Amino acid sequence: MIEAVPSNMPKPAFSEPLDVRELLTTPPAPLDHVLPGLLVGTVGMLAGPGGSGKTMLELQLAIALATGTPACAGLFSGLMPASKPTSVVLIAAEESKEVLAHRLHAIAHTLFARREQFGIILRFEEFLERLQNNLRLFAGGAQPYALLNADKSRTSALKDLVRACDGARLVLIDPLRQFHDCDENDSAAMNKVVQALRSLAGNVGAAVVFAHHASKAATFSGQGDAAGAARGSSALTDGVRWQLNLSRLSREQAQRAGVSEDVRGQFLLLDVAKANYMPAQPTVRLQRLAGGVLAVMQDAGGASTQIRSKMPGGAAPRARQLKIAGVRT
Repeated sequence: MIEAVPSNMPKPAFSEPLDVRELLTTPPAPLDHVLPGLLVGTVGMLAGPGGSGKTMLELQLAIALATGTPACAGLFSGLMPASKPTSVVLIAAEESKEVLAHRLHAIAHTLFARREQFGIILRFEEFLERLQNNLRLFAGGAQPYALLNADKSRTSALKDLVRACDGARLVLIDPLRQFHDCDENDSAAMNKVVQALRSLAGNVGAAVVFAHHASKAATFSGQGDAAGAARGSSALTDGVRWQLNLSRLSREQAQRAGVSEDVRGQFLLLDVAKANYMPAQPTVRLQRLAGGVLAVMQDAGGASTQIRSKMPGGAAPRARQLKIAGVRT
């Protein structure tokens, strides 16, 4: 006699194959991009050297999505339609409340002091109300963040994180090192970390992006734009579906761009190092303004300026506006 399978038992992973006929005869739903190339339910990475501006960039992206305003004076401009304000969670595990307060003041002051450059049409009161309603900001503290123990077992922190991010469309985690106790060079451990973040994305119905350090080798060799620039096991880059790289301008790149050495530190390069759901994109140059606020540099014609060559013969590509088919906002 065959015993009945309890109803609460999980179904076998390969119990029901996809209906290929239905897939090909039914128009697919539009892909839901939270950021260009970053889909709901997927995990992405922001990689860069320490102190390069990753947290500031995350904070500006969070504010842009929470208020429905342009990011960094034109980042991703033309790649997606204007978005409605949406819920964003940023967990800055290594930043204090006081430091985050200073960063918020710097961003708000810059946005409204340079309203035209940053495309701000809101009144400050409306801007503040949207932030209050849509941005959940967590500062570093004594609470444990680790999703995995050193033995690669999951902790209870994942359930707590799912509750904290409920209803969010984008979750930003900074930095990844604070969210696990494993060896970053252990591919099995890093694969489990990415799996835990995928579980977070799936349970919340959001896109999840974690900040991570670039390796010293990639930084010193000028390979900050490469997908393999991230520190530790390649399982991190292999496991994510989207990777944004932030890097400093090298002396050689500064000379080619006509940037003097005394101001070279004010400029950063931003590369979409990996994107499974969008075409390749050109490098974008960012400038640090007062308070560390980042803005896209533009040429006289209004196009974002390019530094790194990605075409044969050393010719830098022209900035281009590529719309993504099937974007839902």
